[in-house]
Amino acid sequence: MDNFESVRWLADSVSPLSSKFGDRLSLLRERNCVQWSCDGHAAIVEFQPGNELRATFVAAPVIDGVSSRPVSAVYRARSRSYRLTREGSSHMVADMIAFFSGIREPRFTFVNALYGG
Repeated sequence: MDNFESVRWLADSVSPLSSKFGDRLSLLRERNCVQWSCDGHAAIVEFQPGNELRATFVAAPVIDGVSSRPVSAVYRARSRSYRLTREGSSHMVADMIAFFSGIREPRFTFVNALYGG
C-alpha cells in the first residue's frame, strides 16, 4: 500500500471524531504519541512495534472526596491495542467516540488513578 492511500484511509477513519465533536476536539502530537482531547477527557495513542497502536483513556479530573485533590480515572479498552489498519483504526476511533461520549465499564477497564496537584 502506498503512503497516499494509507494517509487517506487514516484520515477517513478519524473523520467521525471531527464530525461528532467539532471544535471541542483538540489534537497534540509529540514523538510517537498523539493525544486527542475533548471536554477534559483524553485518549493518548502511542505507536507500538509491530504496527500496533495502544490507547490509554483518561477521564476529566474530579475532586477526590478523601484527599480533596484532583484525580483522573485511567482506562484501557478491552482490545488493549489496535492494528494499524483501516479496521483497527476505525475500531479505535469508535472507542474514542464512546469514551468521549461518557461510556466507561464494561467497554473500558479501569486501570489506574492519576492524582494532580
